[in-house]
Order: sequence, then C-alpha cells, then structure tokens
Amino acid sequence: MARILLLFVVSVLWPAPVDALEAAWWSSIAQLSAHYTPNSNNLLGAKPFCSQLTGLSPGQHRICDLFIDHMPAVGQGAQEAISECEHQFKQQRWNCSTPSGSGYVGPIHKRGTKEAAFTYAILSAGVTHEIGRRCRLGLLGSCGCSEADRPDNLHKDWTWGGCGDNVDYGYRFAKDFIDVREKEKSFPKRSNDHGRSLMNRWNNEVGRRVTKKLTRPRCKCHGVSGSCNLKTCWMQMPTTRQLGDALVSKYRTARRIQINQRGNMQIVGQPDKRDKSDFSKQPKQNFKSELVFLDDSPDYCRTDIVAGTTGTQGRPCKRGSSGPDSCDMLCCGRGYNTFTEETHSKCKCKFQWCCRVVCQTCLNRTTVDICK
Repeated sequence: MARILLLFVVSVLWPAPVDALEAAWWSSIAQLSAHYTPNSNNLLGAKPFCSQLTGLSPGQHRICDLFIDHMPAVGQGAQEAISECEHQFKQQRWNCSTPSGSGYVGPIHKRGTKEAAFTYAILSAGVTHEIGRRCRLGLLGSCGCSEADRPDNLHKDWTWGGCGDNVDYGYRFAKDFIDVREKEKSFPKRSNDHGRSLMNRWNNEVGRRVTKKLTRPRCKCHGVSGSCNLKTCWMQMPTTRQLGDALVSKYRTARRIQINQRGNMQIVGQPDKRDKSDFSKQPKQNFKSELVFLDDSPDYCRTDIVAGTTGTQGRPCKRGSSGPDSCDMLCCGRGYNTFTEETHSKCKCKFQWCCRVVCQTCLNRTTVDICK
C-alpha cells in the first residue's frame, strides 16, 4: 500500500504542464485501477473510485461510472502498454517512462513527436487487448466470447466455435473510452491543438487496427495420445510482445503530417518525389495503419522536466556497440565511466546422496559502462 501511495503522490505532484495531463490519465489508471475490487468502492480516501483517476475527461468519467468493472482491465492494459514501451526502447535515448520503471509515462506529449504517436498507439492496443481477453474469460458483465464468423480458409473438418478473444468488443470499448476525450475538445481548425487532436485520434486507431489485424485463428487438437482426430478453432489476439514489435516497426516508418488550410491532416511532401502528400489525393487505406506525427523529437540527451525528457546520465551503455545502446550514441558525446560490478551466485553444484544438491558460492566480476 505504501508503494501505491507513493506512485499516486508522485504522479499527481510531478511538475508537468497542463497539456502533459494527456498522459496522466492512463498513468493514473495503470497505478490504481488494478487494485479496485467490486466490494470496495473507495481507494485512498472517501472519494468515489472514478473521481480519483487523475486527468479523465468528463466523457471518460461517465464511461468509468457506467463500466466500473472494466476499469481494472483498462488499468492492466495501460500497465502492459507502458511495460512493453519500456522493453522496446530500453536501449535508446528515450526509454518511455519518467522516471524509468515507475509505471507511468512522463509528460512527453507536450509535442506531437513520433514518441507521442507510439505511446498513444500502444496504449490503445493494450486496452483493446486486455478488454478482449477478459471478455473471453467471463470477467466482464457486458461481453463474452468472440462471435466472429468462421474464416473461409479454415479446414472444413475442423470445428469452429471455441471460446475466442473478443477483439471486436475490445476495439469498440477502447475507441469509446480513449477517443471520447479528443471528441469533446473544440479547437479552431488549422490550430496546433486541432492538429494534435487529429493526430492523437489517428494513432489511437492505428493501435486498435494492428490488434485486430494480428488476431488469428488458433486450433487445438483432440484425440487419444495426441492423434488429432478433431480440431477445435477459435480467434486469438496477438501477444503484447507481438503488438509492441509491430508498432515499433510503424514507429520507425512514421509519416510526418501538417494541417492544411481546410483543417485536415496532410502528409508532408518529399521534395525528391512527386507531391502525393494530401490524404485526400490517395486511397485512404494506404495510411490507415501508419503512425503519424507533427513535430521533431528532442534529442533526449538532457533532463528537461517540462519537455518530459529524463536525459541519459547514469544509463548503462555498451562500449564498442554500433547500435543505439552504444556509449557514443547513448551518452551524447559526454563520455562514460567504467565500474566493476561484483555479484555472488551459486556454482559448481553437485548432487549429494541422499538427497540434496550442494553448491559453492562464486564471485562474478562484470565491467559496466555508465554514461556521464
């Protein structure tokens, strides 16, 4: 409980600008909602549960009150999204959370960067995934197993109708709950805020679409001694790691956009190619699964609380590596310090009659490079 209280206080009091609260709402849910139980409607005080979740919009508060049993799933989906983001970027200058390992994303959303695009997409995917999974497990009152039609290419002798992940319900709920905060906003067309709202909704949708696209039939054999005389098949969503891998690939190829005079998103043209930059001039399906961003990313080298960057000082790096985890890249030219780390572990274990395993304790020395 002390750790929960600490995380709550840090997330609320972390000195972030108002527009950084775009991130605070799911960070709050990720920290607190998993601890909600139907028999205890209060947490950390006398306020109703939903009112304690920092940064929720009015529409999200209404959905929270109506579907309060869904909130632990939203929280778990947010937690998994943040953990997956940290895994995917653990060796790069930007490593997702502020501070690292805290379980919440810092205020990086002040700018419409590729990193903001990724976090919106992975969050939306995480909520879709967890809601759909809990529907299959019968943990939510308003949904059950998937009702997807039998795929046309499924073998005719295989049985269709196993209890599958309800990705369609997860998609609809995530769309309603996450996108409602963008729909409630009213900004002048062609304004920066209007552009950010369009960008956020687009990347939210990318996360949900990727989750649906990677959902596949899965089959299980039945029969004596694994003879597989009968197969039962159902729909199963991808793992969180598969979602993370897919969205990181899209992060690397994210398209830069601008807001045109009509207040619509437009891909920034490339001077060495024909100008096919306006979304309206191309088949829209070409872009439905592409992440988009508005602003250049900072270098993430130095600590800047307002910008949401923690810097790379104190981060471990790899001397001689040619990747983003190299000391040259990660330390931003500041150099690094080298330390010898000593650890103890069991070794030279032998079985002793009868009946135990006896081990020695070995001292291991490892050289560690830390960014200055």
